[in-house]
Amino acid sequence: MTLIAEYYRTVWALDPTTFHAMDMVITRWASGTRLSPEEIQAAVGGAPQAAADRRAAAQASGGGGVAVLPVYGVLTPRAYNAQSVSTSMTSTELVAAQLRALVRDPGVAAVVMDFDTPGGNAQGVAELADAIHGLRGEKPIVAMVNPTAASGGYWAASQCDEIVVTPSGWLGSIGAFMAHDDMSAAMEKEGRKRTYVYSGKNKVEGNPAGPLSADTQAYLQALSDASYASFTKQVARGRKVSVETVRSAAWGEGRMLMAADAVAAGMADRIDTLENTISRLGKPQGRRAAMSVSVAQARIDALALGANIDA
Repeated sequence: MTLIAEYYRTVWALDPTTFHAMDMVITRWASGTRLSPEEIQAAVGGAPQAAADRRAAAQASGGGGVAVLPVYGVLTPRAYNAQSVSTSMTSTELVAAQLRALVRDPGVAAVVMDFDTPGGNAQGVAELADAIHGLRGEKPIVAMVNPTAASGGYWAASQCDEIVVTPSGWLGSIGAFMAHDDMSAAMEKEGRKRTYVYSGKNKVEGNPAGPLSADTQAYLQALSDASYASFTKQVARGRKVSVETVRSAAWGEGRMLMAADAVAAGMADRIDTLENTISRLGKPQGRRAAMSVSVAQARIDALALGANIDA
């Protein structure tokens, strides 16, 4: 029940396709349908172990002073135990703590954040974005989109010194949303009619026993708009462009962009593989170049955009 409540009151910075897949599971749980241990195992298969193996392989792929920090699956502000799900989850708090430790490690010369995520909870992502941005300038922090950084994933990646996207990768989906299910028709069909006895005008607003009122919809829209404002402002800060640029059609307006289009629009800096990126950052000149990307871009944008830059 805690998970269901969290699901419906969350502002999501998440790829809609992943949200719909999650919605199917949540709806099944809410209806009282439960899978047997055998059915769960059949559905999940070896996904948890495969996710663990991928994280371990990514971390082991570093070398030459370059550390690789995996950022996979749905981003959540809490470190849930997700051993029995087919889609991996990553705690934004844990990623921030791991990044701080790597930046402080004298044996690490550069960090590659290996992103493959549809995004997640807007609240946790906002704090992760601030943590990444606050560490810039100490050591090169490079985002590797490998192959997906959607919504909250791109939000976090945009705070790195440089964004590299694999040739078949894509990124973007800049936006936020909330969801509400009107279950009144289904409840009526079941012979159920719910009555709330409450104190406080808005105490039970947004409940699923009826449609949203105009006032409640406006309130939820304001919450979504506030997250979108934070999202676009932090992306603008990280990429050293204006908020208007981040919200423009060239940056997708909520759509994903393929690698070449993302680089052309300025959403990413180069197309390359994880292996080549690690090799490049293993050399002093490669690390200097990575850290200079944001500085050089800031100078270009300062000339083109003037006071519209979000510093």
